[in-house]
Amino acid sequence: MPYAKVLPIRSPKGLSGKLAYICNATHRNHLDKIIGPTTFYKTPNSAAFLALTVSTVRGINSRRKRGRKIKNHADEVIIRLPDLSNLTAKERGTFMARTIAEFCPNSPAVGVWHIDKITGSADLHIIVANFIDSFPPKARRNSGFNPITLVRVSSDQITDILNERRREQGITPIVTMREVRQARLKERGLATLAEQLAPMLPFSATELPEKIVALGHRVTRYSASRNAISVCLAEGKKAHRFYIDKLLTDTVSLTVNLAAQAMPPPDFLSPPDSNDMS
Repeated sequence: MPYAKVLPIRSPKGLSGKLAYICNATHRNHLDKIIGPTTFYKTPNSAAFLALTVSTVRGINSRRKRGRKIKNHADEVIIRLPDLSNLTAKERGTFMARTIAEFCPNSPAVGVWHIDKITGSADLHIIVANFIDSFPPKARRNSGFNPITLVRVSSDQITDILNERRREQGITPIVTMREVRQARLKERGLATLAEQLAPMLPFSATELPEKIVALGHRVTRYSASRNAISVCLAEGKKAHRFYIDKLLTDTVSLTVNLAAQAMPPPDFLSPPDSNDMS
């Protein structure tokens, strides 16, 4: 499955070192990898990206009179595709272009693929400046921006697009993170949260935390304004984040499907009663 994470880069020195590292084909960590060509977005080269990012972040901080100053100069997005993915050059180009379009369309970025010579897997590294290229420039940070969630969701969306083409060509599709999470829940003997909530309908969105707790789970965070609820399932230690509207929609859909399955189909093919025939 694609595995995604976002790492903050907090200093100019760290940013300079990371830019050099991801493009270095002779580094000892890259002996079994093919380093693809570097892609520059809204910047001509690595040196210009470094200079612009450092100067812009310093400028934003110097103008900021209130609130927190920017600590991250940039973010490194890493998306790791599974073994035997064997993406073509065209697929890698599509994946990178769409990731940039989804994650940082208004920010300078530097991207490169690391392709494993043995397993056929591939790692996408994208370093994104932590500002929006506007006048004046603005920090990318805001209350509704969750970088890791956005990267994971966009990664699955892009994988779905690539899988459609792969199925048409008879190539093995790439497993998405969404499918892996569902399989892991099934292996642990846990039904999906929507399946567990379906028999408890009807209830309002405000009652959702109460219903989840009644199932034996633990609600660690609930925010109606952000459309999010975090749930620690059964005996698990890690909380899972759900979108409230999608969770309720899935729950209602399951209820409708179960009702349709329980209702016997009309017997259109049975012969008419002899008393009804004229």
